[in-house]
Parts: sequence; C-alpha cells; structure tokens
Amino acid sequence: MKLSHERCVHISHLFVNALEDDDTVEFLGDPNDIRLRVLQILEAEMAKEEEMEEMIRRKITSQKREIPEGSAEWELLFRKYYEDEMKKIKRVRE
Repeated sequence: MKLSHERCVHISHLFVNALEDDDTVEFLGDPNDIRLRVLQILEAEMAKEEEMEEMIRRKITSQKREIPEGSAEWELLFRKYYEDEMKKIKRVRE
C-alpha cells in the first residue's frame, strides 16, 4: 500500500492525538517530537514495503517465461512471494 507524505503526517497526528486523549498515557517528551518520530517510522516502513514489492516484481520478471503484469497468474505469484517475504520478516522479528 502506498501512502503520500501528507497521509503519513495525518496518520501521525491521529495517532498522537489519540494517545493524548488517553488518561493512561503520559508523554515524557514533546508531542510534536513524538509525531515526527511516528512519521519517520511510517515513512521508513513504507520505503521497506516499496523495496520489497520491487524485489518481488524483479523475481516475477526473471521467470523463464514472460508473465504479464496484472494477469491472474502474475497476481497469484505476487501474493505468494509477498506472503513468503512477510513470513521471513516475521521470523526475523521473533
């Protein structure tokens, strides 16, 4: 999923505002610094996602026979490779 910078900024505001409204949460830093950090994390994750999708596209195009992007077979392979990559990431984080 691709999100614009503006959308990421909006999400970071929603996230921090929700925490500010929660009486069980106490900020130890400036909320704007926290928003900025949330934004940085969101954008870093989006960049990783984009990199992974590009790697999967290269993997599909390197098949012995040409598989047209957007075809049912291409979508199936993309989903399979994507799920495989997500499983690898999950194993690394555990």
